[in-house]
Amino acid sequence: MAEVQNPVPTGSRGETAKNVLIMGIAQAWRVAAGFVFTVITARLLAPSDFGLIAMVATVTALATMIQDLGTTQAVIQRDTIAPGHLNSLFWVSTCLGCLLAILLAVSAPAIARFFHEPRLEGLTIAFAAPIVAGGMQAIPYALLNRHMRFAELALIDALAMAVNLAVGIVLAWQFHSYWALYAAACASAFVTLIGCWIRSGFRPGKPQFDRETREMIGFGSGVSGFNLANYLSRNADKLLIGKLFGDNALGFYDRAYRLLLFPLSQIHAPIGRVMIPILSRSLSDPQRYKRAYMECVSILLLATQPAILFATVYAHDVFRILLGDRWLGSAPIFAWLGFAGLHQVMTSTIGWLYISQGRGGGFFRIGLFGAITTVAAFASGLPWGPVGVAAAYAISDYLVRLPVIWAAAGRLGPVATRDLYSMAMPHALSTAVTAVVLLALKPVVQSPDIVTCGFLVCLSFTVYLAFLMLFPEKRAYFFLNAEFIRARLAR
Repeated sequence: MAEVQNPVPTGSRGETAKNVLIMGIAQAWRVAAGFVFTVITARLLAPSDFGLIAMVATVTALATMIQDLGTTQAVIQRDTIAPGHLNSLFWVSTCLGCLLAILLAVSAPAIARFFHEPRLEGLTIAFAAPIVAGGMQAIPYALLNRHMRFAELALIDALAMAVNLAVGIVLAWQFHSYWALYAAACASAFVTLIGCWIRSGFRPGKPQFDRETREMIGFGSGVSGFNLANYLSRNADKLLIGKLFGDNALGFYDRAYRLLLFPLSQIHAPIGRVMIPILSRSLSDPQRYKRAYMECVSILLLATQPAILFATVYAHDVFRILLGDRWLGSAPIFAWLGFAGLHQVMTSTIGWLYISQGRGGGFFRIGLFGAITTVAAFASGLPWGPVGVAAAYAISDYLVRLPVIWAAAGRLGPVATRDLYSMAMPHALSTAVTAVVLLALKPVVQSPDIVTCGFLVCLSFTVYLAFLMLFPEKRAYFFLNAEFIRARLAR
C-alpha cells in the first residue's frame, strides 16, 4: 500500500515567512471579526448570558481537548503514513467524538444541578453536535496541514469566522438570548467540517491497525494528555468562579479572559499549523530548525506585545470605550491576565518544539505540571474573588511555570534553554521601556477617547520597535522579513 509522503520544505526564511504571511492575512480577518463579534454581542446580551456559555464551555472544552486523541498532530508529525493508518485514525477520532457527545448529553442534568442553573441542561445537550463534527473533521484537517495547503486552510478559517460573526450578531439582535452564542459556535464548526472534507479529498476506507498505528496513537495520547492537563488549567478558574460567585461574576471574568486570549489564540494557532510541519521536516538540520523557530517567535512577539501592553495599562479605558460602563468590572481582571499574556505569546509556542520533535510523553508531563500549579494558584486567589484568581494566576505564571517550562523544553532538541532566554531578553527589555512610557503618560491622558487610544497604541509599537532595533539580530529579522513582504506585495 502506497504511503502518503510529507512535502519537504525548503526551510528557508522566505518559505517560512511566506506560509506565516498566508495564515497571518487570514487570521487578521479572523481576529478582527472575533473582536467585532465580542464587542457587538456584549452590547446586545447580558453578562449572565456569557456566564451560561462559559459554564457549558468548561465541560465541552474537555471533550474538545481529547476528541481526536491527538491524531491530528500524529498525522502531521510523521514523515510517511499509509492510507490504511489514516483510515484507522479517522475511525478512532470519529467514534471517540460520538462517544464523548453521548456522555456530554447524558451528563447534562448533573451539570445543571452542579451550577444550580436549569437552563444549562438543554444547552449542554445542544453542544453535543459540534463535538461530533470535531471528531469527523480531525483527519481531513490534519491532511491539509500535513501537505502545507495553508491558503486553503486560511480560506476555510476565514469563511467559518464570517459565518460565526453573521449568525451570532443577527440572532443576538433578534432574540437577545444566549442561544445566539451557541448557534454561532455550531455554525462555525460545521462550516469548518464541510470545508476540510471538500478540500482535503479524504474519504475513509478500511482501517489498518498494526504496530505503526499503535505508535501514532501512543504519540497522540501524549498530546491529548497535555491537552487534558491544559483543559484543567484553562477551565478550573471558570468552574470555581461560576460555582462560588454565580453567572454574573463569571460573565465579567469570561469577557476579560476572551478579550485577551481570543486574539492570542487566533494568532498562535494558525502560525502553529505552519510551523509544526516545517519544524518536523527540519529536524535533520538543527541550525535550520532553530533559525525557523527563533525567527518566527521573534516576529510574533513584535506583532503582539505592544498591543497587549497598551491594553493592560489602559484596561479601564479599553472596556469603557469598547463594551460600555456595565463591563468595567472586567477591567482589573483583564489587566492581570494581560500581564500574564505578555510572556504567554512565547511560552505557548513551546508546544511546537515538543510536537515537532515527537516528545509526546514530555509534553504531557509539562502540561500536568502546569495544570497542578495553575489550579493551586486559582484556589489561592479565590478569597479575593475573580480579580484575586486572575492576580494569583499571573504572579505564579512568572515565578513558577515559566522557568520550569522553558528549562524542560530546552533540555533536548536544537533549541536549548539558553536560546529561549537569549531570544526573549531583547523583547522583555523593549516591553519594560514601553511600559514606562505608557505609565508616565497615564496621569496626563485621563479618560482618553478612541482617537487618543489609537495614538497610544501606535506609540506603544513605535517605542517597542525603536528599542528592539538596538539589537543586531532583531534588526536583521525585521529588515529581512520586511523586504520579503515588500517583494510579495510588489508582484
